Amino acid sequence: MAVKPQYFNILVVDIEKFGARPNPVQSFLRDSLYGLMERALDEAGIDRLGASRPFDRGDGMFLLLPGSVAKTDLVGPFVARLRIGLRAHAQTSNATAALRLRVVLHSGEVGWDGRGWVGEDLNTACRMVDHQPLRDALSAAADAHLVLGISDAWHRAVLRHDYPELDTDSFRPVRFDTKEIHDATVWVRVPGYAVPPGLDGASPAAGPPLVAVGRAEETARPAPQHSSSTPAECTAPDRTVRSTHMTAERSDDYERPIVYQSGGVAQQYVGTNDGVVTQSVNGGDGPAADPELLAHVTALRRALREAHERHEVDEETFEGASHALDEATREAASGPSGRNRFVLALRSFRGLVEPVAALAAAAAAVITAVKGA
Repeated sequence: MAVKPQYFNILVVDIEKFGARPNPVQSFLRDSLYGLMERALDEAGIDRLGASRPFDRGDGMFLLLPGSVAKTDLVGPFVARLRIGLRAHAQTSNATAALRLRVVLHSGEVGWDGRGWVGEDLNTACRMVDHQPLRDALSAAADAHLVLGISDAWHRAVLRHDYPELDTDSFRPVRFDTKEIHDATVWVRVPGYAVPPGLDGASPAAGPPLVAVGRAEETARPAPQHSSSTPAECTAPDRTVRSTHMTAERSDDYERPIVYQSGGVAQQYVGTNDGVVTQSVNGGDGPAADPELLAHVTALRRALREAHERHEVDEETFEGASHALDEATREAASGPSGRNRFVLALRSFRGLVEPVAALAAAAAAVITAVKGA
């Protein structure tokens, strides 16, 4: 029969270390995967009725979604809901039944030949999900539940436009060469990490990375390299900073003091429950803190604490989000030069609290306000 290709959004997922499990566990993981995928699509508001049925790949699956499905819904809400489902699975499973995924998004022309789906773009997506840098990033990210890879075409169509609801700054490009594919680029993200770990040995992407619209005049800086698997929002940025978390308890003084050393000047910033930010500077000509940014962080800390007290945020998310706000505080304290890194820290925060709509919306509003200033 004649193959009539159609344009689809292509979603491919693969289970990490699937073949090392006993057969009964493999069956359990496959069943869990299909259930998690269906729930994530439904909760993200993506209509599965217009999609192909999921096609099994043994240790994973692929799904063809109509081109009318918004790519932003797949990169944003779908990935966020899938991550939540994987975290819930992890809370009730041991290491043998661990379920961590490589997830790939691509698009293109795919046709049905009477026996199955065929098309170069589908082949590309299946090659992407097996790309070694995705495997390395997930392996290095001990606290992660998935790694996401998107094609360069998706990056050009969606991420480079820097939509405020998407955590675009946490993607990093890597070179993609495999079989018939040469000098291509895959963009990698590990949700919960400001920078994907484990990519130190990956070949750099072919050509300079595209810069988001509105920031084209900026010179693209190389991504900071981290040799450990610690989430990047818990590490110092690529400048000379020495920070100390002091011993304040998280009760009424849940705003943890942040002390940093810059230009020989020790500075301390403490947010308080009534929204006031106090500053203590001990001599020297250090950078002037941005009180507006510090006030934003104080408000977000209060909202985070209240959500935690209402049990809308679990302990793991609370700790990770607090660390992201610690980083935002340091960047706010560094003056105007820290504004871009402040936005990056808040995007990490927003990604962590995305299931709590009010918190995520508050973070998005701050990001928009700061970028528009």
